[in-house]
Amino acid sequence: MTSSTVATVRDYVSERVDAGLTWVTAARRATYGTSLVRLAFGVGAVVYLLVNFQNRHYLWGDAARWVSPRDANGGFGWPFTFFAGGSGATELTVKYLLLFVVACLFTVGWHTRWMAPAMLLLWTSLLESNPLTGDQSDNIFRILLFYFCFADIAGRWSLDARRRARRLATYGAPRPLGRLGSPTLNSRVSEAGTLVHNFAVITAGAQICMIYVASGLYKAQGARWQDGTAIFYPMQLSHYRPWPALNDLLVSNSFMVAAVTYFAVFIQLFFPLLLLRRTTRIIAIVGVLAMHAGIGLFMGLPFFSLFIMAGDCIFVRDSTFRGMEERVRQRFGRDRRPAGMADGPTARRTAAPETAGSRG
Repeated sequence: MTSSTVATVRDYVSERVDAGLTWVTAARRATYGTSLVRLAFGVGAVVYLLVNFQNRHYLWGDAARWVSPRDANGGFGWPFTFFAGGSGATELTVKYLLLFVVACLFTVGWHTRWMAPAMLLLWTSLLESNPLTGDQSDNIFRILLFYFCFADIAGRWSLDARRRARRLATYGAPRPLGRLGSPTLNSRVSEAGTLVHNFAVITAGAQICMIYVASGLYKAQGARWQDGTAIFYPMQLSHYRPWPALNDLLVSNSFMVAAVTYFAVFIQLFFPLLLLRRTTRIIAIVGVLAMHAGIGLFMGLPFFSLFIMAGDCIFVRDSTFRGMEERVRQRFGRDRRPAGMADGPTARRTAAPETAGSRG
């Protein structure tokens, strides 16, 4: 290699490193995606707790002794032992309601930096106290939520975001410490928070990519996945047939069975590579969202699909979400205008203050 080639390579690597450092330090990334993770995880947990409230004693209380031969708290020790060993009726109800309250506060984004680890500890403790009540969605939930305990998952659509907006309007700069500390100290804390947030997003994204690639490689080794018939067989199991007529409609077409089978392998195996360019990234994200929507609908695994689909949203740029949000706000503003209001520049100028005010 000539000296000019070496210099070109060195300059290119230096530019890429500088670009990477700028990316992780300049601003918090995937703020919409991480907030969607919070909302999806929180709503999913709240619905799960409500649905199983009547059966809580049979599933996790004293009446759950039927599961004792397999009960080892899922192999989890302290601090995931809040619900371990079963509890009396009153004690379990109090603990259950405490988890429900934490899940609600987590969903609305109230002091999320504390609610997120509390949610992780209590949720894991509940499900692992009876391993038969969980599925693969639990692994995704606790792994991603562990990473997002270090991320700003309340940057959008939360009570924390509204409180920060008020502080920003009051002080003119981010104040993560509130009234405490000097402006310089608050600025440094905010910068550190940005760095930690972005690394948490990168780590969560890498975890999702590893899940997809590992799943794709595992599928590619199976004979049924290779001959294009794999999805036919789980569709015949009673506990994977919430809508039998819908399942039968899908598997009655051999071409559709083969297409869905091969598509699942392809989209998972090449997911990380498809993320590298904008056009293929759209295909990857839409593809995995469609795949998991199908799993939730056809196989009756709504929580698994909801949690992993929420994680996929961190790969969507904030600018894309912001554009969609603006279009929704504009459409909502048009739909709510009084009857007879004319369209045109005058109408838009009249509606502008309302739109700006709604952003707060």
